[in-house]
Amino acid sequence: MRRRAKQPGKGVRRVADSSPTSTQARLGLRPAGRRPWSVRVRNGKKPVRRRWDWTQLPLMLTALAAVGALYFNTNQTSQALQATRDQVGLSEQGQLTDRFSKAVEQLGTQDSLEVRLGGIYALERIARDSARDHPTVMEVLSAYVREHAPLPLCTSTAASARPTTDVQAILTVIGRRDINRDRDPLALNDTCLGGANLTDAGLRSADLSYADLSGADLSGADLGRAYLGRAYLTGAYLTGANLGGANLIVADLSDAHLPLADLRSADLTGTDLGSANLGSANLGGAYLDRANLTNADLTNADLTNANLFGTNLTDVRGLP
Repeated sequence: MRRRAKQPGKGVRRVADSSPTSTQARLGLRPAGRRPWSVRVRNGKKPVRRRWDWTQLPLMLTALAAVGALYFNTNQTSQALQATRDQVGLSEQGQLTDRFSKAVEQLGTQDSLEVRLGGIYALERIARDSARDHPTVMEVLSAYVREHAPLPLCTSTAASARPTTDVQAILTVIGRRDINRDRDPLALNDTCLGGANLTDAGLRSADLSYADLSGADLSGADLGRAYLGRAYLTGAYLTGANLGGANLIVADLSDAHLPLADLRSADLTGTDLGSANLGSANLGGAYLDRANLTNADLTNADLTNANLFGTNLTDVRGLP
């Protein structure tokens, strides 16, 4: 039987040329007909040595130069930006130092109340603008209060006297400061602050030992863990104030107004609470050893787990 001759293109499977040479030529990576970079390969049984394509070298060098220039420029730009930031930081710190010096100078002016008030509010602005300078500002303001409203002042003036305008301004600034920036507790001990307005003041952990706060308005103030040992709070208004964990050992709170006050775990050992209004106050876990509660109003007060050892409860109102 005669075999039929195979016609060209029929029954023959064409395989695409996948050699590196043809692929690179099609993709335009190397002109057709040029040999690729030198490497020894085996094509069948005969080793073929292909030569380097030197026409690609200028392109590679140009690309490397571009990458190097980009890295250099980026590095230089980063260094320049850091230097600028450092310079701006130094400039701002210098401006703050100048502002601080001027504000302190104003605060020390004796002839003009207006100038002193300007210094007080300038210091407040610095404390707001700079967390770093906040503690220093508060120390300066606290020192001013201790210097210009010392405890002996309360014994030499009328009982109804109130703090001077500049001292009250400082108390207002201190009361509304950002307590999260504090480094140390405020030191307002041994001060004459009778009749002061400290409504909603932030005085957490403040040292108010031996301070005279008679008749002061501390309604809603935060005095949590404050030290008020032997402080004078006769007739003070502490409605809704937070005194949780506060130290009130031997403090004078006679005739004080403490409705809705939080006194949980407060130390009231030896404290005078005679005739005080403690209606609906929370005294849970408070220490009232040897405290005086004569004629005090404890209507609806919470005394859960309170320590009443030796407490004087004569004529107390509101106890079940």
